[in-house]
Amino acid sequence: MAPAQPEADLGRLEPGRRGSTPLGGSWNDRHVCQTRFVEVGQAAQQPRWSNASLLLYAGGAIVLAAAVEALTHLSDDYGDAAFFGWSALFFGVLLVCSLLFLRLGSWIAGGVFAFLAVLAWGLLVGALELWLGWLGSQKSAFGGFHAGTLLLVLLVAAASLAALRRLRFPLLVVPAIVGVWYFVTDLISGGGNWSAVVTLLVGLVLFVRAQSVAARDDRPHAFWLHVAAGVAVGGALLWFWHEDDLDWSLVAVVALAYIAVAALVSRSSYAVLGAYGLYLAATHFATEWSHSEYSTLEYLPLLLLSPFTFGLSVDVGPHGHAYAAPLTFAFLGFLLVVVGLVLERRTS
Repeated sequence: MAPAQPEADLGRLEPGRRGSTPLGGSWNDRHVCQTRFVEVGQAAQQPRWSNASLLLYAGGAIVLAAAVEALTHLSDDYGDAAFFGWSALFFGVLLVCSLLFLRLGSWIAGGVFAFLAVLAWGLLVGALELWLGWLGSQKSAFGGFHAGTLLLVLLVAAASLAALRRLRFPLLVVPAIVGVWYFVTDLISGGGNWSAVVTLLVGLVLFVRAQSVAARDDRPHAFWLHVAAGVAVGGALLWFWHEDDLDWSLVAVVALAYIAVAALVSRSSYAVLGAYGLYLAATHFATEWSHSEYSTLEYLPLLLLSPFTFGLSVDVGPHGHAYAAPLTFAFLGFLLVVVGLVLERRTS
């Protein structure tokens, strides 16, 4: 097998050479070379999980949480015009930090803050529309037609794609995907089942696009496309199937199909989503057979630091079976082990 070819050095690209972005369109390498985002001699990179990258992502997440908290208080204390000003300051600081980190040669830190700057751009546009009275109020996410909301998500998607073309930082795919999904779904649907159908179709399109991107050996960008495809398709199916035993049986079948897809396309994100789908189905049957309520058990995988305080300690109903829940989850655990062994044997 021939060794993998290193990615092109963005500082030494031939003038006029063109490529494409993960979501389509083109980007001109000559234009990239003319910018100061990537210094001459600095090779294009791929994000790798390390102690340093963990701290960079964690730091960015904390900065985002702190900024949201601060802006929440500022929105309560000041009027719309002042909130727009604070939003502009927030956006400017994050953008300058991104450019500074890139100038210093830290591609991950610069990419993380570019991602935050895209989110701040959305906040800035929203604050401006709120000040001008363009941001309509709607009772549901896709209820009614509001040009201001569509303009907002379209500008966020455009900013994300612009940053993605310059930096090639995979996380920037996420705001673009969310913006395009919301724009398309809100434009042609009004909520309810039709929005779920549109979301399902968007998920299938994203899957095809992800496979196309992966075929170009651009796996970091394809990762987020696959994650979005899995979440969109799974979320749409859960919208339709979430009430009775038959619905949750179908969810379990689709979850197993997700794990099969994970093996076929070598993407663990589908295995994670499939395992979570099986977990949700098991939660339904455990609740049904024990006649008990598990109010937050569905979110247990997100609460592993305190697993015995969120939904596990419950009273069994008068006609329930005390051992229904532990037996159901024991079966789920062994099922996951068996499926894991099958996949392990297949790949060995």
